[in-house]
Amino acid sequence: MKVTDVLQPNLTRAKLDGRSKKSTLELLAELFAEQLGDIDGDSLFTNFIHRERLGSTGFGDGVAIPHCRLPGLRRIHGALISLREPIEFDAADDQPVDLLFALVVPEEKNEEHLTTLAAIAALLSDSTTRQLLRDCDGHQQLYDQAIIRDGVVR
Repeated sequence: MKVTDVLQPNLTRAKLDGRSKKSTLELLAELFAEQLGDIDGDSLFTNFIHRERLGSTGFGDGVAIPHCRLPGLRRIHGALISLREPIEFDAADDQPVDLLFALVVPEEKNEEHLTTLAAIAALLSDSTTRQLLRDCDGHQQLYDQAIIRDGVVR
């Protein structure tokens, strides 16, 4: 799996103002709804919140991979955002989060869901990649850096 299998430039945003975990998940839901058209942002936000109640998707080193299942999708969609300032996210290492790679997954894609999560986690576990993504000032630059690093890290 490559990042380009799930991420497109229109779902990449750099240096957003995420005031809290809740408001950042809301931003992500709105981004998906705005860019994909057939997704209800309120339902998606609710699904993100339900998933977070099961356990934080903040896995450490300033990174979170919020994800949830959504009925009616045909394929997995991803959104990559960086935040201007880190936010508390209840991450495993108790560190604030400033890089988020969100995934919205069709209900029936169990194996593909796990494979995609593992690939994104592997990409974002590389400290050089994280720093390069944090240094990006523009949306396209963030997207370009993510797909370039995807090939390097593997």
